[in-house]
Amino acid sequence: MINKQYSITQAPNYWADIMKRVEQGYSIKLTRHSEVVAMLVPTHHEKPQQNFWQALQIFHQQADIADLYDEDIFSNVRDCSPMR
Repeated sequence: MINKQYSITQAPNYWADIMKRVEQGYSIKLTRHSEVVAMLVPTHHEKPQQNFWQALQIFHQQADIADLYDEDIFSNVRDCSPMR
């Protein structure tokens, strides 16, 4: 997303617009005398992490294990030649 910048003296006048842009995913630079002194960045709201058991149960519900298994997948991996 395109970044926008405001001087610290401008920021109070545009605070609602600044916050709306940050909520939309934009990063906003705050400057003093053309030098960046602060940056407002959006937070990423992530779902709480599942534990392994929950993830495994969801995987089993969504995936058909029979479709994932291929009996021939390792058929030619082993080197059967003598003195390998």
